[in-house]
Amino acid sequence: MPEITTISAAITSVKNALDIVKAIREADKSLERAEIKLEITKLYELLVDAKDQTITAKEALQEKDRKITELEEAFAFKEKIVRFADAYYVLDEEKNPKGEPYCSHCWEVNHKAIHVVKGGITRDPFCPACKTEYNKHRAITK
Repeated sequence: MPEITTISAAITSVKNALDIVKAIREADKSLERAEIKLEITKLYELLVDAKDQTITAKEALQEKDRKITELEEAFAFKEKIVRFADAYYVLDEEKNPKGEPYCSHCWEVNHKAIHVVKGGITRDPFCPACKTEYNKHRAITK
């Protein structure tokens, strides 16, 4: 889980930055101006690092959210599709297959709903993704 590691690193950077701020606040007047500038530079670098790590974690979480949404949609679609003859179809209200067929190979192997397309005058219907050919009587296209 890289995002947990990234978040931990960001928290560590923020903690280190806070430690530097505390050290500057508690410092004597004896601290030289150059030492204060050095500590402020370290503080700035730690905060930039924490910001970068936080952005990386945010992007990873957004990607996970996108993937979860994609999987939820695929799961909902799975409930609407049924095999009929050589292809898959969406069910109508009466639970009958309707519409254009989906490639059985792409659906069963890759879990992708790819429509079978009509072949040319001499070709049977086929899948544009995997090139599987279907008998025009077993994969009915409109």
